[in-house]
Amino acid sequence: MQAKDIIEIMEKHYPLSLQEEWDKCGLQIGDIHTDVNKIMISLNADNATLDEAIENGCQMLITHHPFLLDPIVNIDKDDFMGQFIYKAIENHIVVYSSHTALDNVSMNQWLIEALGVHDIEIGDESGITRMATLNQPMSFDEFINHVQRVYHLEHFKYAGYVDKIEKVAICGGSGADFIDQFYGQVDAYLTGDSKYRHAKNAVDHGIVLVDINHHVENIMVTKLKELLEKEVNVDIITGSSPDYYVYR
Repeated sequence: MQAKDIIEIMEKHYPLSLQEEWDKCGLQIGDIHTDVNKIMISLNADNATLDEAIENGCQMLITHHPFLLDPIVNIDKDDFMGQFIYKAIENHIVVYSSHTALDNVSMNQWLIEALGVHDIEIGDESGITRMATLNQPMSFDEFINHVQRVYHLEHFKYAGYVDKIEKVAICGGSGADFIDQFYGQVDAYLTGDSKYRHAKNAVDHGIVLVDINHHVENIMVTKLKELLEKEVNVDIITGSSPDYYVYR
């Protein structure tokens, strides 16, 4: 298959028209006519990930976070962005990203399904968040422990308290500003990159805010692999995609 065929499949599932105005989904670098025998899927588009794709003999790297989200001032080989561009071109790697286009369709669907829920619905006007009912209502402590197990969290934070948690909402990544959409609607809201004011808002409005970290979006690596394996006849591997943060 050529890269353009894989891109066509990606955009069938995640049309570029669904991305937010500020986003940079789509082809990042490369020749769409490149023959692709192996793809690597990763959360991030950075030099370590690109090195991993090269070492594994891939011709295409598909990421969630776009390389072009950072503005390019110049292409300096001594700069991290210049290094990435040179390395991708010199090694004939096609780099493609689906960020908020994928978020609007699948990310939060995957994340909320992992909790064990039913009656999933879109949680806000943007269409990104998801809201659902737990298959089994839980006490506060049971829910917090469940979240930690489901998302394999070593460290996370939460604010607010309710006795019983039944209705939940979620937004992977930086979705803390959506919390006000769920006052009186859910018992708990899960997201990442929350700030102190969001914790105060949770306490004030009687909702549990659980910050599950931005890196929880790494769920897309295996989920997208499963999706593409049904439609492409090339090898697909998953990148390591480590969290940038170190927790202690």
